[in-house]
Amino acid sequence: MFRKPLFLETFILLATVGILNYFATRYHLYWSTYEFDSLVHFLGGATLSAFFLWAYFFSGFFDPQKRKLKNFLLVAFLGAMSVAIIWEIYEIFLGEVAVSGAEYPYDTMMDLIMDFLGIMAFCFYGYMREYNQKMIIKNQNE
Repeated sequence: MFRKPLFLETFILLATVGILNYFATRYHLYWSTYEFDSLVHFLGGATLSAFFLWAYFFSGFFDPQKRKLKNFLLVAFLGAMSVAIIWEIYEIFLGEVAVSGAEYPYDTMMDLIMDFLGIMAFCFYGYMREYNQKMIIKNQNE
């Protein structure tokens, strides 16, 4: 499992987001540093994308027959955006955001856009890893 594609990348991204979140909450970086929140959301989207791609295509839990780009996009987008939307709802219930504030719609949309960009960036990275692996195997068989 540890040697499967995307596992190491997923772990590194998760550790990075965890460390950044620790320092951000400890030193109030989300509120004092412009766009730090966007950086963490981008990396969070990439982390979720990495996890869902690894879990579906590489972990061995599933047996996906079609490994095309549209399947990578579908798995990464549906899985990661579901978590991203649930996270935004969680923030409301946690009381971290003021829904009645004028900045709430902008902040939430920016968070989801950055999540989306992180998802897409890692999705293309994951697909290119798969594509390159196919090409290496194809060239070895010739």
